[in-house]
Amino acid sequence: MSSDGGLQRQQATQQFTGVQILRFAAAMLVVVMHITQAISIHVSGTGPTRYWTDGSAGVDIFFVISGFVMAMSTSALPSDAAARMGAAWIFMRRRLLRIAPLYWFYTLLKVALLLALPTLASRASVEPGHLTASLLFIPAVSPWGLVLPTLPVGWTLNFEMLFYAIFAAAIALGAPRIRFCLLIFLLIYTAGRYIPGSVVLDFYAQTIVFEFILGICVAYAFLRLRHVSPGVGLIVMVIGVAFMFVPDWGRSADRFATWGCGAALVVLGSLWLEPWTSRAPLASRLSFLGDASYSIYLSHTFVVPAGVLALKKMGMQDSLAIVLAVGMAVVVAGCISYVWLERPMTAFFKRAFFKNPGLSYQGTGK
Repeated sequence: MSSDGGLQRQQATQQFTGVQILRFAAAMLVVVMHITQAISIHVSGTGPTRYWTDGSAGVDIFFVISGFVMAMSTSALPSDAAARMGAAWIFMRRRLLRIAPLYWFYTLLKVALLLALPTLASRASVEPGHLTASLLFIPAVSPWGLVLPTLPVGWTLNFEMLFYAIFAAAIALGAPRIRFCLLIFLLIYTAGRYIPGSVVLDFYAQTIVFEFILGICVAYAFLRLRHVSPGVGLIVMVIGVAFMFVPDWGRSADRFATWGCGAALVVLGSLWLEPWTSRAPLASRLSFLGDASYSIYLSHTFVVPAGVLALKKMGMQDSLAIVLAVGMAVVVAGCISYVWLERPMTAFFKRAFFKNPGLSYQGTGK
């Protein structure tokens, strides 16, 4: 769920406005889900399991987008082995620089708050080994008994980092990226099913990992069917959204087959809809919110509980009003985080680790 401000085609200057907007929409789906959960806990008193669970589908949209962006942004790669190794190393460094600093900042902020004000959190314990695993993107059992990092929303980043590592290996080996990533994911999935007792394997042995492959497939389909009419794109998007949210899939439904496939249709449809989207009113402002989606995703875990509790103390009981008010606060806080924290932090690390312009190659994207 990382921020890739400047989702790019082979032409490095062109953005996919529709995909940028989708990234914002995906982040807000997760935000609304967590707001309804906070309302259920703190306002209505119905408990932590009674909330709008379909908002979790925003993660599936993110994963498909991630696969798409990685495939598109590495479409032009060198052919000789040494250059491929360099390209893979650059790719991995760029991914780390985009994800890790902001995630580490909010993880350590969470630790500081837990240590300073432990009574404000139900999950208030910090264990050094678990914190280290969290910072290194390694799945581990938390002090509260779940396989979640210190900053719980970071579970998605564990999947992202696995995908990036496998994708970088495909670049280094010059292997076909769909087949290589699919093979490794299948091996991990099978190992997790037949090798018991491994927290890491058990965590990764979920069908959600194959949604990155869907994203790569979307990229290849778009490159081959680039000139499909926007009207068809709109229809495909509507079908994808309906497939994701109209049926009551329930917790037993396979996530890849339901939300994952629906998300792939939504992303592909948005690409074909691009000629209309890019000319739509407010397109640039919504694209900016897509840039800020990573900050929104990470920072909302602080804003949501604080906002819901503050509104409760003010006497607000209407759930819809709380969702709208806290959702707006999350967007504002995320944009501030993006402008004043994420963007300067990213620029600093890029200057520090990419001083030599010769260390770049065409098509890497951001």
